[in-house]
This record gives sequence, C-alpha cells and structure tokens, in this order.
Amino acid sequence: MQKTIIAACLSTLLASPALANTENESQQSNGKFSAGVGSYALVVEADGYSEDQFAGFSVFGDYAFNDHFSLRGQYYSVEHDDFSELEASGLEANAYFGTGLASNGFKAFIGGGFYSEEMEADGFDENFSGAQISGGIGYNWQKVSLDFTLAIRTAGDYADMLDEDEDDVVAASGSLNIAYRF
Repeated sequence: MQKTIIAACLSTLLASPALANTENESQQSNGKFSAGVGSYALVVEADGYSEDQFAGFSVFGDYAFNDHFSLRGQYYSVEHDDFSELEASGLEANAYFGTGLASNGFKAFIGGGFYSEEMEADGFDENFSGAQISGGIGYNWQKVSLDFTLAIRTAGDYADMLDEDEDDVVAASGSLNIAYRF
C-alpha cells in the first residue's frame, strides 16, 4: 500500500512540469535566493515495530539557478511524537529539477540528495546518513515562496539500528515551507 502511494506521488510530481502554466516561462524572475522556515516531519517504519513519527521545525536556504534547476540546504530538529525525550536533528542537501523554480507562479520539482542525522535520548546516540529522492510543489510570489516537499530515504542505517533487513524499513520526511525571496 505504501509503495503504491509513493509511486502515485512520484508520478504526479513527474507529470506536473508538463501540466504547468507556460506563462511562468515569460514572467520576470525575481530573487534567485530564498531563506525560510517550515514544519518538518520524519517517519520511520519497520515490519514488526510500531511506526516512529517525529515532528518539529526546519530552516533552509535555496538558490534557483533558473526556472529548471535549484540547490537547497536544510537543517531540521524534531522530537518523537510519543517519547519527547527522543530527538533527532540533521542536515539535508538536495538538487532539484523542475519548472517555475525562479519565476513567479506555480512550481513543481523533483530531485535527489543526501541526509545526515543524529538521533539521541538519555543513554542513546545514533547517527544516520544516506541518499534520498525528493520532490515537491509550491508557489512563488514576488517576495514570498510557499512549498511542500516529500523525501524518501535510503533506510540502511535505520535497519542496522533495528536489526532488520533494509527492505523491511521505510524512512520518509516531509516539510511545509515558507520563504523570503531575494
């Protein structure tokens, strides 16, 4: 079921640039830099274990080279929904390809990158890192940008911690972001 949902989300993101309004191409580009904040969620699910959900905030910076390519760096800090003493923080770096990344109007993007994360609680400290596929949709105004991103992570480090096979573990993150464009 989850793989079907993930596949549907990714196919929608891939189709979005073809459906986007072509008027965005002719609109004047505004700021290529953006800096913002957002809500951030992380989910790690393994067969035989309950789903671990984390929520918190993120800060990020983005540079859109043009309407079709941008780079984003993001720092996040989250805590477990049920066990608030369990916290995670980390960095993500992604390269995005899409449409409308630098101009005013609708934007859609997909890409990839990596994450590096530290999870800790009393007497527990683990580091996780790996690759991820990420994408999103949003809207750019003159000085403000709003977007939603979703990332599917490689789960090898999480599987090692849980002593599970990597195929039995799914890790994903999402964020709703607002940014100032300059």
